[in-house]
Amino acid sequence: MENNEVSNSINSEEDQLSRKFLKINNVRSFSNAYNLRIKEGDIIIGFNGEYFNSSFEELKKVLEEDDEEKVITIFREGTFFNITTKSTLGVSCEEIDENHIKEFSNINIKNIFKKEKSYKQFELYKNLKKDGFIIDLELSILASIAPPLWMLYHRLWMHFFFTIIFLVIMFLVSPWLFFISWVLKSWYYGLNQINVLRNFYNFKDYRLFLVLTCLNEEEAQIIFRKLDPKIDFDFSYLDPPIRDEDSLNTL
Repeated sequence: MENNEVSNSINSEEDQLSRKFLKINNVRSFSNAYNLRIKEGDIIIGFNGEYFNSSFEELKKVLEEDDEEKVITIFREGTFFNITTKSTLGVSCEEIDENHIKEFSNINIKNIFKKEKSYKQFELYKNLKKDGFIIDLELSILASIAPPLWMLYHRLWMHFFFTIIFLVIMFLVSPWLFFISWVLKSWYYGLNQINVLRNFYNFKDYRLFLVLTCLNEEEAQIIFRKLDPKIDFDFSYLDPPIRDEDSLNTL
């Protein structure tokens, strides 16, 4: 009898110590979460490098406090990743006990997001053939100084070809026109380089898969591969994936 009471007491204490996390059960169309490509079933486990075990109302409150960037750690299908937001996500959530989270392990969140490190945002794209492409959302000074070199770096061959022809024509007409054209090109691509890349890859049938907060592109590729084992990159830090013919027809 005493053993049963002790066992019940231990189970009760374990239930009290188990943590509650927020599971996303709805993402509003064109909301912040939709733009970041957060999905139903994703689980919010961290906020600014600390475990988040409060209510959904508390999450909304801290997200609405100011316009500073906040980092949220997400758990999806056995993979942890970080996103950055300045406002509410536009989702509805339910509380879920960590013991009911499939494949969840008690990982130290401080190893997932290290406050002392400098993080950047990356957009991850892929097409029907499982080819992946990553856009670094940090603006490159190269686009503002030498647009043709920036185009070469990103393999924007058509942009490069027409830009060179245009600049050569301007130079033959007048060196001053060439100089003015170069300044205008630098100004335009310096401000719009991210949109230029987005439009270029959208035209090539790449679609946005996720917006990540990572240390570097290599980490972004690692997370991308965990979420989609069939994905591959032109300039990859990873080994080639094992593909089958059936996977080529689905995203």
